[in-house]
This record gives sequence, structure tokens and C-alpha cells, in this order.
Amino acid sequence: MKLVNIRFFEGGQAHESFIRNGIKIRMQVLKHVRRGEAERVAEALGGFFLDPPPLEDSSIEWALAFEPLKNFRICFLMRRNEPEFEDELQILYDVEGLPFLPPAEDVADFTLLYANAIIYAVRKVLGREDIPGISSYL
Repeated sequence: MKLVNIRFFEGGQAHESFIRNGIKIRMQVLKHVRRGEAERVAEALGGFFLDPPPLEDSSIEWALAFEPLKNFRICFLMRRNEPEFEDELQILYDVEGLPFLPPAEDVADFTLLYANAIIYAVRKVLGREDIPGISSYL
């Protein structure tokens, strides 16, 4: 895997805060997703549960990847940093073998759409009606 962040893409610096702010809102739901649930969500959405995670870090509880374009994967890594810091969702992109680079605007849109899909799957596929729907945050 060749993992990069949003800055790797053309116009990425301008979209970094867009993704950070969008994920911050979605973390109100995603922080409740546990490892076993993430594995089931990946299966339901046609994604990949990455075990082991693509980065060697004991704070990563789960890692999911989705492939919106051939050889382009969005990797969501849930880091459990409690009690010192808040949990965070790190987002990296696997671009190994990618024949072209999509612009950062499209990458950012894909990222938030897949984050939304994770939330929908947790609520509807796993039946976690105890967590609020994404519409209450947007």
C-alpha cells in the first residue's frame, strides 16, 4: 500500500479543512462503532476490513477501506486515544497502481460519502438505532 493524505492530490491543501470539519461532525456517530461492528459494516458495504491495519499503531481499533475507483482506496482508521485525547478518525488514501490522480475535490466528496455510508450501515444494517442519524448533525 502507498498511503497518502489529502494533500497529495491536486488542490489537497484547500480541501484538508473541508474533510477535517466534515469528519468532526460525523465522529459524533462514528466514535460509537466498535471493531466487530466495523467488520460487519465493511462486509455490508462491499468494503474491506483491514486486519491488521495498514499502519502499525496499537491505538487503531479498526480500519476500513473502500474502493470507489479501481486501485484507489479510502482508508478509515479509528484511533482510540482515550483518556488523554479524544478518539479520532484518520483518513488515508491508497494510491498504489492508480493510473491517474483524481482532484482533491472529488477525493473529499468520496471521503464524506463513504463516511455517511458507514453511519447508515451502522444504523440500518446493524440496527443501532441508539445512535442519532447523520441528518441530525448536517
